Amino acid sequence: MRKSTLTKPSPPHYQNQAQIERDRLQKLTEVARLLTASLESSTVIQTILEAIPQVIPGVDAVALFLYNPVKDILEAKSWVGFITENIERMKLRPGESMTGYAFSANKAVLFSGDKIIHEGIVNMSPGNRSLQPNLTPLTAQSVMCAPLNFKGQVLGVITVNNFSDQNAFTEFDLDLLQSFASQATISIENSRLYEKQRESFQEQADLNRIIRQQARQLEHALNIHKTLAALALQNRGLPVITQALSDILKQPVVILDMVYHPIALAYPQGVEPLANGWWRQFDSLLAYNNHRSYQLDNGKLNDFHRPIIDPKVMPIQAGNEKLGFICTGRLGNETGVDFANVAIEQAATIIALEMIKEQSIFEVERRLRGELLEEILAGTNDEHIVNRASLVGYDANCRYWFILADIDDFRGYIQRYQLEENAILSIKNQLLKFGSQLVTQQHPKSIVTFRSDMLVIMLGISNNLTMEQSRQRAKYFAQEVKNQLTAKFEPMSFSLVLSRPCVDLGQFKSRYQEAAMALQIIGGTEAGSQVVDCALLGSALLLMKLDNRAELAEFVNSVLGDLIKYDRQHHSDLLATLTTYSRFNCNNVRVAAELHIHANTLSYRLSRIEEITSRTLGRTDDWLDFQLAIRLLQIYPELSDAA
Repeated sequence: MRKSTLTKPSPPHYQNQAQIERDRLQKLTEVARLLTASLESSTVIQTILEAIPQVIPGVDAVALFLYNPVKDILEAKSWVGFITENIERMKLRPGESMTGYAFSANKAVLFSGDKIIHEGIVNMSPGNRSLQPNLTPLTAQSVMCAPLNFKGQVLGVITVNNFSDQNAFTEFDLDLLQSFASQATISIENSRLYEKQRESFQEQADLNRIIRQQARQLEHALNIHKTLAALALQNRGLPVITQALSDILKQPVVILDMVYHPIALAYPQGVEPLANGWWRQFDSLLAYNNHRSYQLDNGKLNDFHRPIIDPKVMPIQAGNEKLGFICTGRLGNETGVDFANVAIEQAATIIALEMIKEQSIFEVERRLRGELLEEILAGTNDEHIVNRASLVGYDANCRYWFILADIDDFRGYIQRYQLEENAILSIKNQLLKFGSQLVTQQHPKSIVTFRSDMLVIMLGISNNLTMEQSRQRAKYFAQEVKNQLTAKFEPMSFSLVLSRPCVDLGQFKSRYQEAAMALQIIGGTEAGSQVVDCALLGSALLLMKLDNRAELAEFVNSVLGDLIKYDRQHHSDLLATLTTYSRFNCNNVRVAAELHIHANTLSYRLSRIEEITSRTLGRTDDWLDFQLAIRLLQIYPELSDAA
């Protein structure tokens, strides 16, 4: 609080006391005029303090205390002649000290002499008592206190001190101080009313600003709704709607399904695409976000080279069913649009409707294709089924290959991630959608459906190519499907089988069954890391069609049973040696190199195999038996248990 710049004038020599009193009253009138010159609280209080010494010449120090009703204390708001660091700490209860007494009694009080002043401060609290001797440079000899009374309510107290004369103040001075306090009270109250009115005006201005902002947001919401709804009505699709939202927000947007796989993503114009998988930055928020939208305040997701700032996640819901999530956020320090939340909320509604529409169409197509496959597998082959197949993409001028893609250990994946039924269905739908887009973009005459936990692709390739060209293209594309599925749906892995070609619908059933049997055998094994081509399985195809597993086990046992027993008893590798010998077409040099053994060691092992099995490797019939038994063990490893 700044100190007064006024110095107390030396009292002039008046001819009589009446003239002195008239002059002081005139000064009080001038001060009253000054008090009405400003409505600022700080200015009014400072004017009060500077005016008091001019009205009452005996004043050496003055302080204005205002009552704090919340804390029930009197606090010094401004002062002249007091030591700042001490009076700032002075907190008086009503009734405490001379100032507190004037407040409680609601009357002006004069204290003169050491004894009376001492009695006036005897009830001070220990804390305030310790401050009392250090409030002023000298000890007070005379003290006057006048309450600030406004309509019966005491707002505070003005306290003045004289340091040199016990008789410095008279009753006239006390009346004068009270009159002054009354005028000061009106000025302080007017200042308070003014500040309240100004605050009210400010609140009104703030409210008007909020209303204008909400009106702008409502206008933006309506425009956004119109824009996105128009795209939906024009059947522009989810990718176009997502791009429109990205352009509105001026930040990247990704739409995720219930297992956090992206189904659409977009970047605003001028922004380069981010690294593949950048949406994984939202994983922690998605795990936290279960039923509501969530924004990380002042947050940043920085697991990638270009972190997402102020990330937002909004659920996409249709009623109580959650369909997916909208994820977005700024890429740098650029200012985001102030209606981002409104835009995302509007987009969530439109995207939910679009997803429901696409899902309905998708379900119809899926049902038609599924029914077609079931009819084919049931052996139906008439003119009507050919017509129905044509409706979903079948072309009699194409050769067809089955590509069966199975999720490795799907049950374990479901248990590991504790997936619910809607999440499992979402995975299957996304697999089918992704597979359909991938296949039909390159081979439009193909048919894609889902059977049990398996993606079924009926790949159509034109008859204009030779059979070998078609087979190579089918084999290459099957490997591409595997690579794309693995990259898209990480951490899931897939086993794929490519069937032999189908030249007409009549071959679909047998080719599918061959491929399904091969997939059942290799699924989830090391062989599953590559696409298995049924055309290269040779005799294995014939063996897989034998249903009598007991007879197969008996055959394996008759050929290799003694060898398997010998390996178990002696911890040897004779069966592995024979298998490698078969794989490298009896080439001793390559077999020895593969097994990392000397050629003499290989010759010894081959001799022992002939002795144990009582068969000759160079005899055609015996070698054919060895080949078939080894192939059966590769197809049905459990047959070795019968040995």
